[in-house]
Amino acid sequence: IYSDALPVEDRRPACVMAHHRVVRAARGVTNAQDAPSNPPADRPRGRRLRIASLVHGVGGSESGVRRLILEQAATWGRLDPGIDVGLFVRCEAGTEDAWRGEPHVVAVRSSSLGIVGRFVAREWLSVQLALWRPDVIYLRHTTVSPSLLALALAFPTVVGGDLDDLDELRILSPLRYWYARLMRDRVLRRARAIVVVTHELARKPAIVRLGRPITVLPNSIDLSDYPELPAPVNPSPRLVFLGAPHLAWAGVDKLARLAAAFPDWHFDVVGSGADEFPEPPPNLVAHGLLDRAEYLPIMAGADVAVGPLALHRKGLSEASALKVAEYLAYGIPVILANAEAAFPDGAPFLLQLPNTEDNVDVSTEVIAAFVEGWRGRRVPRSDISSIDSSVVERTRLDLIVKAQGAGPATAGDQRPQQ
Repeated sequence: IYSDALPVEDRRPACVMAHHRVVRAARGVTNAQDAPSNPPADRPRGRRLRIASLVHGVGGSESGVRRLILEQAATWGRLDPGIDVGLFVRCEAGTEDAWRGEPHVVAVRSSSLGIVGRFVAREWLSVQLALWRPDVIYLRHTTVSPSLLALALAFPTVVGGDLDDLDELRILSPLRYWYARLMRDRVLRRARAIVVVTHELARKPAIVRLGRPITVLPNSIDLSDYPELPAPVNPSPRLVFLGAPHLAWAGVDKLARLAAAFPDWHFDVVGSGADEFPEPPPNLVAHGLLDRAEYLPIMAGADVAVGPLALHRKGLSEASALKVAEYLAYGIPVILANAEAAFPDGAPFLLQLPNTEDNVDVSTEVIAAFVEGWRGRRVPRSDISSIDSSVVERTRLDLIVKAQGAGPATAGDQRPQQ
């Protein structure tokens, strides 16, 4: 286990990529391009560059976000052996052991004492990060506290993640909404750069008005960590859904309607339990939460996977869902009801339904044709190389290192790269 004060080193050999790709968002947002990706040179001479990655409110071993964060840190270390990556994590109570001892993890904090305990854990974690003396911070967006503002004032900071929380807070708690509106903007305006996962978020007025340089980077996945599953030979189609329980925008209720429309197909739902299907059709099985080893055989037997079906319920039309990246890593084509940020022009292995409440009901013919067309086939790994962590994280790492060497960003810096 790494102590809270020691640097973390990754001694694995570097993996050098020839090019990277960033998808285009909009005017004022980093442009799609192919560019050389040699490690940036703007770093202090004579010592290793320290990047502190700060994350809050994450879950345990079966959390997709946890897997993403650990893969991200490991990839940065592989891509550039001249850096030290330190992860500073505030996790949910009871999940500490899933983080402690993992590569790059410097400090882990949690609390089961309610909002006051979480606040103390958050502030103490910021103190530990400051004592580590990073050259630059990569902050995964979270509720802003006084210590986060202090960190952004003291260290060059890049902010990334889902910045689309104001609309949700406005509904849940007007008090939290106004606090977030006041405090988060003070941190974001100090950011050297902002990284969002979708073009839709990059165009949000609440983000554009900050005047920060904006880059769109979809969530990445380490393809080498996922087996390319052979296509199954099923007597009838099998579909799989992977997600977290009780998320209205996932649209698991629509899976029951889809299963009823195709009684000869089989549907496996991983993540959601039987309580989300009061009267499930006989061809739908809700497995509840499973770990990766447990649901891998289900993936291997699936002809097609299902992504989010109800993003319209949270007022969005584009996503970069971790489960979609995982489906594609296994080679499974996907049905979804939103634009996928990693493939802004669409792809033959993605069936995009209308982003409406009745999308599965009015799309049964195209769904049937898509499923039948992909039976016995898999998505070639070469067709999804753009989502590999070695490609996406090369771009993110370049941006972080350059932010360390640059002065404070201004609104005039918000322009496409050439």
